[in-house]
Amino acid sequence: MKNNWKKILNELSYRVSSGIPDLTNEQHLMKLWDILKEHNWSVDTRMELLKNLTEKTTINEVKGDTSSTTFFHEVITGIVVAGKKGPFKTGEDVKKFFDNKTITAVKGSGATPTDVMKLPHSRFLTKDVIPNKSVVSDAIALGNSIVKNLGRGKKVLWTGPTNDASRFGAGDIGANFSGYGEVGVSLKKGKGQLKNLTVNTFFQALGLPNVNSKYFLDNYLEHWDAMCKDWVNLVEKTFNNKIKGDNKEEAKKIFSKHKKETWDGFQKETITKDELKVLNNALDMEINKTKFRDICRKIYEDYGMEWNNLRDKHFDNIFKEFSNEYDDDIRRGLHNLFKRQLSIGNTSLFYAAKGGKTFWFIPSEKLYNQTLSEDEFIADYETRGSGSGYAFILHVGTQETGVVGSITIMFRWKQGQMNGFPDTTSDYKLNKSDWSDLLGAFRR
Repeated sequence: MKNNWKKILNELSYRVSSGIPDLTNEQHLMKLWDILKEHNWSVDTRMELLKNLTEKTTINEVKGDTSSTTFFHEVITGIVVAGKKGPFKTGEDVKKFFDNKTITAVKGSGATPTDVMKLPHSRFLTKDVIPNKSVVSDAIALGNSIVKNLGRGKKVLWTGPTNDASRFGAGDIGANFSGYGEVGVSLKKGKGQLKNLTVNTFFQALGLPNVNSKYFLDNYLEHWDAMCKDWVNLVEKTFNNKIKGDNKEEAKKIFSKHKKETWDGFQKETITKDELKVLNNALDMEINKTKFRDICRKIYEDYGMEWNNLRDKHFDNIFKEFSNEYDDDIRRGLHNLFKRQLSIGNTSLFYAAKGGKTFWFIPSEKLYNQTLSEDEFIADYETRGSGSGYAFILHVGTQETGVVGSITIMFRWKQGQMNGFPDTTSDYKLNKSDWSDLLGAFRR
């Protein structure tokens, strides 16, 4: 077999939205799987390649790769919903339930049944892959809770490969339940989380399509530059206090030469490998990146410094100006932001987390709009520094129930402090025991 790797990798880069394939991203691996199929790779050869790429024999061996964790959690939950009990000691044990049609994999917008062994996930269905015990126990508890709430499911489907594009929406499994018909269930291990929006989709959800990361930088650049200046001066102070050896003065000159006090300059600045060697010797560290921002991040992570208060001061200034300019628009968009955080879409579904202790009905957008108008919905927001990031906090409820809970959208640097524009993550806190006071009215 002649392998045209350049053509395969170019095609994979074209098909992933970022243009940069990520082999810890399950969707990227699925696209690679399809491309290899188009290049006439056999199923066995594709399985072997993906196994080698992920180097996975147990689900926790590759840092950051949660694809098999997600796979086993979703599939085992579905098997329990169908009324089966296992065992689930190996991937081969799980495969048996696909073989006997207890659960069926589906893909595409039409939720078309497919042989799971023709999907990249097949690499998990062997006897040498051992599901994590905590994943298995959480999935079993979740499955039992779903049966308790909805009854045993018939014609259980694993809908993960549809990537939210089918009639099951954000559901990870689908089944036919008495009284509800065919419906999807979104599954989360542990407490679970709401939908994580990117910075740009966060602003879009607020009804501000022209506001994005570039807009935030361009329009509040004065504050980003001020933040950057405080940051590099703080890092330089720490650097000067920690360096040692005979080349201290040379190291200080290198740092000072490359210190940039503007956001754009700081993000782009690089040093030479020879200069990096001097800094490593002076710090007794092994930094292997030549971007100046990565060196600053590493110094912060290894030595620490009082940065949070300074950072929050500048974020306060940025969000104060942003709120003053867009407050009316933001308040009009809070209702839509809430719906996006709950993954409300074209179809109704259930949401199960925390071993089944959290069990909500998430209505379709049509049902939501019929049942809860913007006049009945109440919301407010606040912004403030919070730990390692800066929080946009959405408080939600109804006129009848009052405030039910809060959703926190955290702006934070996932790749380390001041390393590119912050991204967002989401979390929730309930003032009452459940969202049921808010969402229970929808359930039929």
